[in-house]
Amino acid sequence: MARYFLNLICTSCLLLAGWPGQGWAAQEANTHLAKSGHGSAPLAGERLSDWLLRQAPDERAYSFGLTWQVPAERVVQSQLKVDLLAELSTASFLDEASRNNLLALTSALPVTGRVRLPMVDARWLQANPAFDPVLQRDHEVSLPLRPKTVSVLTAGGKICRLPHQPGAQARHYLEVCDPQNTRHMDRAWVVQADGSVADYLIAFWNERAQDEPAPGALIWGALRSRSGSERLSRLLTDYLATQPYDAFFAQAMPVHEVAGPAALQPGRAAMTPLLSASDWGMVGLLQTPTARMAAQGDARFHFSRIYPYERLNVFVQPFDALEAGFRYTTVLNRLYGSASLSGSQTYKDKSMDFKFRLFEETAYRPQLAVGIIDAGGTGLFSSEFVVANKRFGRFDASLGLGWGYLGSSGNIKNPFSAFGANFDKRGAGAGTGGQVNTQAFFRGPTALFGGIQYQPWDNWVFKAEYDGNHYRNEPQSNNHKQRTPLNFGVVYRPSPSVNFSAGLERGNTLMLGLTLHTSLPRLGAPKVSDTSTPKVAHLPPRQDVPLWTGTAADIVDMSGWGVQSISRNGRVLQVVLEGASGAHWSERVERIAAVLHRDAPASIDTFDLILTEQGVVLAERQIRRSAWVKANATFSAPSQREQSIVSAAPRTSLDSASQEKVWTATPSRFAYAVVPSWQQNIGGPDGFLLFRAGVSVPMQWKLASNVSLSGAVSLNLLDNFDKFKYTAPSNMPRVKTYLREYMTSSRLNVPNLQVTHFGQWSDRQFYSVYAGYLESMYAGVGGEWLYRPWHSPFALGVDVNRVQQRNFDQLFGFDRAGTQTGYRVDTGHATVYWDTGWESVHLKLSAGRYLAGDIGATIDASKTFDNGVSVGVWATRTNVSAERFGEGSFDKGLYLRIPFDVMTTKRSGNTAFLAYSPLTRDGGARLNRSFTLHGATMARSQRETGFVPAQTNAFRSAP
Repeated sequence: MARYFLNLICTSCLLLAGWPGQGWAAQEANTHLAKSGHGSAPLAGERLSDWLLRQAPDERAYSFGLTWQVPAERVVQSQLKVDLLAELSTASFLDEASRNNLLALTSALPVTGRVRLPMVDARWLQANPAFDPVLQRDHEVSLPLRPKTVSVLTAGGKICRLPHQPGAQARHYLEVCDPQNTRHMDRAWVVQADGSVADYLIAFWNERAQDEPAPGALIWGALRSRSGSERLSRLLTDYLATQPYDAFFAQAMPVHEVAGPAALQPGRAAMTPLLSASDWGMVGLLQTPTARMAAQGDARFHFSRIYPYERLNVFVQPFDALEAGFRYTTVLNRLYGSASLSGSQTYKDKSMDFKFRLFEETAYRPQLAVGIIDAGGTGLFSSEFVVANKRFGRFDASLGLGWGYLGSSGNIKNPFSAFGANFDKRGAGAGTGGQVNTQAFFRGPTALFGGIQYQPWDNWVFKAEYDGNHYRNEPQSNNHKQRTPLNFGVVYRPSPSVNFSAGLERGNTLMLGLTLHTSLPRLGAPKVSDTSTPKVAHLPPRQDVPLWTGTAADIVDMSGWGVQSISRNGRVLQVVLEGASGAHWSERVERIAAVLHRDAPASIDTFDLILTEQGVVLAERQIRRSAWVKANATFSAPSQREQSIVSAAPRTSLDSASQEKVWTATPSRFAYAVVPSWQQNIGGPDGFLLFRAGVSVPMQWKLASNVSLSGAVSLNLLDNFDKFKYTAPSNMPRVKTYLREYMTSSRLNVPNLQVTHFGQWSDRQFYSVYAGYLESMYAGVGGEWLYRPWHSPFALGVDVNRVQQRNFDQLFGFDRAGTQTGYRVDTGHATVYWDTGWESVHLKLSAGRYLAGDIGATIDASKTFDNGVSVGVWATRTNVSAERFGEGSFDKGLYLRIPFDVMTTKRSGNTAFLAYSPLTRDGGARLNRSFTLHGATMARSQRETGFVPAQTNAFRSAP
């Protein structure tokens, strides 16, 4: 051990003394490079693309392995080497020989200062100058000769070199060079010749699709289940990536050569398991779930038909270990209700499902999950289950225990019966739904279920399962004949977003299914309909007095944000913007900076963007011009990159005697738009989907800088509301259950028309007062106060309102004869907002008085992905009993919020809000205000202004 620490101390001393990595090892490596590669010395200020074009043509040149070495990077890489040597010296899971070999190799490799390049193609770099480095005289560039081998660094710290074999993957090379240890490896790290590092799952139980090692690659495989081995592997491969691909053979290290293509016989390529939905929409086989989970953010719509059931399922994977969704089950041979109300509509059952992963799979342990089907629904199909999965190459086996519907065959005794006889009998269902029937959980008949899926090709899966249900106790006495408990099926995926499935179940019934799925965090659309961003010039324009009117117009075109004024204060150009919206602020700010750099005089070195809303200053962005130009006009080494755009706390006042206003907007008091409108009612007895579609004209008239009159006029063009006959019964004031009357009384309506004053009491406190038709069903007056510190994860707000119900036609009256004429109520809430910082979860807790006069609280939890897409749930409980509330027991629902920025080919500030509430009831009903302070002050949130498009280039976002 003393020897290892001596080695570490000596290396550290050299590094701290400013050792540039040019000792004997570096000299030998450079000599080797001179012999194996070629390339002239770079000229000061020369672009890499120009350097490539002036090199003598050579068919043997290997551009993929080009190395660019920057002396400034050696400081950071020196620390990386120190950390690696320290980790090696204390790695107790390595035997002495392996540790010595790895220490010797690491010590011999020089600190090079190599920087990985995003692309090494001269013409591509010329077309994309932001990725084209500017070379200096002290930089080193070398274009090596094309290699024919791949190297393996074995677990014992030795180097093995093999001929490159097309089609071979990391595991195949490891099996030749390190056969004894490869079977104990779950993961392999591949350092490609371009300096990129990727780690791949390679074991029989966890392998995934992977890229092949290119010629010149180095492969490292660490033994499984060793504490600290992953950290060591990452440090080691990160440091190896700083070396030219052939530097390992320039050292005084023994290399084991494996000659001849016969030594490497690639097997079948690894593939990523295809996970698909069961008949119930949850990831599974056919009738049974599995413990498998989709990727985080996966969302899918699934339809299945197996007589007498049709199921519409919507599921989402908000977290790695949670799958959740809701379902409508159509019972094809049962009617919804009386013919006078429902006609021939078949029976519909609503339910919500959850599955939680308890343990992830390892080499020796299966993956384990627990789940609940039809939680809080009517209980017709309620089930609980525990299931385990183990993978064996292209086979994936599952085995589980089911209770309730899944376990109705009762083929084993309930294991929980050991805790009492009350587990032998299942409690009654929830009846009208809404309440979680805990008296039924894991009780009653229990059955084993399980199965296996086999994936012979990337887009085909075959399934077989043993069903735990015998179908003799079906809901509504709708029993089915089962010839065999064995079900068989197949899934075909013709495209990444579509699955077709078919099967034979119960031995006598055909199943057909369709799945449409996507990844929420990967949603994105190229902005091909937007005006192109101005190209970035190295030098600012020569004119001292630009045409600021054109500049302001282009800023609006680039961002969609309004420009109030442009001012100059010495070397600072200040732009006051209003109405900042959209999910991806960083892109908009970059485009604004491009316009300002194009037009602003050379004497300006800072752009100051002031973001306001109705005259209230909310945020500030400071753009350092020279740093921004450097970041957008050339590719720099990580240590030389500067932060060019800074998010700053907003100032309290915009007035300054030293400012010179160079452009001021002509006031435009009136604005309007024409947008499509859509309203729907799902799952009612009149019809499964009732809808109306039309157009809406939102308008705004500015009475003052911080006072506005806003509203909308909507026209219904197409609907099937002639079927809408049902008004739900209610034991409470009808504050929301006159939905049918409000949606069918008039084709033309005014859903909102209000005057709003928005102001600021201090740098952290905001307020608003408003009056008018506040939503489609209520008019009145109110006020709101919000405490929201700059970039704080917390905010606190209070709103108070006095409202009265509107006419059913949603025009301008209040007299609704024959109903609660003149119903008035005081309503308001105190709300706490918390951005938890955990898994991008945001919590909102509101407590107060609701429209029906009931008192209680609402909790709202949402998960937001990096591109701005959110998925969330809410639940409200008040002092109203479940019996008085009616069907559903309490208010609840879920929603999906999708910014138009991820859907459309042109930037937009709009957001699609898709909400699903199983039932509309009067308890827990809130005023649906169109203007809220938390939404209006979004610019103060670090998280909400930091979303980025899914296709953002990793090189630009890297530190």
